[in-house]
Amino acid sequence: MRLAFALVLTVGLIPTLAQAEPGAGRGACLRDIKTLCAGVQPGGGRIRNCIRENRAQLSPECKTALSERMMERRQNRQGGLGGLGGAKPDEL
Repeated sequence: MRLAFALVLTVGLIPTLAQAEPGAGRGACLRDIKTLCAGVQPGGGRIRNCIRENRAQLSPECKTALSERMMERRQNRQGGLGGLGGAKPDEL
């Protein structure tokens, strides 16, 4: 189960980190990025790769933010409107 979660975290969430809009989620991981990836030049997926390589050291806040972002993306991919159960706009 832990391995599955780690795999989902790595594959599903880490790519979104660099694209995350400013806010609590990005802020939760900013300290980790500065600490764990201090010498990494941004661009080309290098920060994402650094976070992936250091996922065991991520703070609980960053892990939570990434998990929440993954759930949000999963809902959006399933055709739902932000967790509205797939309701169409005219049905709201």
